Amino acid sequence: MANNSSKPPFALPAWALALLFIAVIALPLVLAGMADEPIDFWTEAAAATGIAGGTLLLLQLVSSGRFKRLSGRIGIDVTMGFHKWAAPVGLVLVLLHPVLLAAPVDPSDPLVAIRRLWRMLSAPNLWDGVAALVVMGLLIGTALGRERLGLRYEVWRASHAVLALALVGLTVFHALKHGFYASEGMMRLFWPALAVAVVVPMLSVYLRKAISLHRHDWRIAKVRARADRLWEITVESATSRPLEFRAGQFGWLAATGGRMPVYFDHPFSIASGPQDGTRLRFLIQEAGDFTDTVGDLPEGRRVGIDAPHGSFTPDALAGAERIILIAGGVGIAPMVGLLEDMQARRETRPVHLIYAARDSAALLDRALLDPPLQAIGGKATYLADKPGGAEGVGQGPITGAHLRAALGDTPPERCATMICGPGGMTTSVTDTLHQMGLPLAAIHYERFDYDDEAGSIKDRQILTRFRMVGLAVGLAALAFALR
Repeated sequence: MANNSSKPPFALPAWALALLFIAVIALPLVLAGMADEPIDFWTEAAAATGIAGGTLLLLQLVSSGRFKRLSGRIGIDVTMGFHKWAAPVGLVLVLLHPVLLAAPVDPSDPLVAIRRLWRMLSAPNLWDGVAALVVMGLLIGTALGRERLGLRYEVWRASHAVLALALVGLTVFHALKHGFYASEGMMRLFWPALAVAVVVPMLSVYLRKAISLHRHDWRIAKVRARADRLWEITVESATSRPLEFRAGQFGWLAATGGRMPVYFDHPFSIASGPQDGTRLRFLIQEAGDFTDTVGDLPEGRRVGIDAPHGSFTPDALAGAERIILIAGGVGIAPMVGLLEDMQARRETRPVHLIYAARDSAALLDRALLDPPLQAIGGKATYLADKPGGAEGVGQGPITGAHLRAALGDTPPERCATMICGPGGMTTSVTDTLHQMGLPLAAIHYERFDYDDEAGSIKDRQILTRFRMVGLAVGLAALAFALR
């Protein structure tokens, strides 16, 4: 039996992560400021944006979500959100670097700055800086526009990793070769040390996946349809070695057949309780690329699993008197694991599940939901945008009336809710529950699609914190330029 009470690894709180991030970016500015007398404002500003932007971008190699000590407390969705938000900020800072070097503009000849900029960008000895800018553009452009470009997920993932490593090499080479302060004092060690500090953890992810494959030797035990375009994939450990995880967590699953089944993986919630870690269930909805083919996966195929990850766990429910689980579409996957865990732990608090889908045929087979719900005395509300007269299925989408019914007579401030589903549903439900009196700290959710625009009150609070970190980085660069 797996240890279902396994403790999460130590992870830093959000405020400590923010301070650490700012400190790492400020460190080279402090070291450079101690190294020599300032030159002129424009040169110092160019140096500041180059140093801050380059450091910020390199740090993105360790803010991509798979490092539990970073995302363990704040959630992997917040970690990934910051990763996507910070990368363009870093690009803007780096683009300012050559622009500021070409400044200021001469009023008598406004084009002189543009000519200076062109001479820099076309200079043969600055090829490394230009190449770094091109790689940055490709990295961020393909990440933000992958779907519009029609890139397969696996192709994008592989190219993203290669481009990230290339960016590290080019940035460090350019800084050491052309940096105004790179050869001064401790700055000689900063860039190589930063490169090692971000590349080693990144490579360790791939090593960890290979070790996990050897330890467990996961194989597909069963593939079956559970709803329209929704498949249940059950995998078993051929070594009978259990995976220790907590209900609601997820893993990256790779089922690539003849290739090494580790490096072409996709994230899916573990849709089973942690009591038997030798047998895992995943619920996968057909949505393009790999997922359209899951129904054809053969039993017995070896798969790779990188798990566990995520903080969408029962820890979020501590202290609550009533529990509301809200799922939309394939967001029901972690809820199945949570319900099975509640059944095993003999949950006594009132539990109400609200589950919505596009139509009744897309709702998960209730054979996976009814047993744990009945065992804990829980209630369920099933909704569909197109109910089609299905028994026990109400008219969706989720409304305030559904949420009020789920809260029952319990004061809202004594309830806790976990939400998993499409971004629009998550935003609407979060804001409605908060208006009803639920504290934001009692509303927990996880998004599948990190491209969703943040819109809820909670999302806006998170974005405000992101901007505060960005402002601190900008002020550090400005202080260097004005010293």
